[in-house]
Amino acid sequence: MVDVEADGPIPGDYSMVSFGAIVVEPALDKAFYGKLKPISEKWIPEALEVSGFTREETMFVNFKHL
Repeated sequence: MVDVEADGPIPGDYSMVSFGAIVVEPALDKAFYGKLKPISEKWIPEALEVSGFTREETMFVNFKHL
């Protein structure tokens, strides 16, 4: 199963800010999660609110730990 969080409704105009995947099996121990920096200056505060991120958090992804 895959899930993404975005800062708006339209790819390209807005950005995907995180994504995750998990293999759906009894152990649920095969998972992945990643964060992305925005590709656009556009964003909708209510869209980020759903994901629990602030705009400031999305702008400063620490890539050295990825």
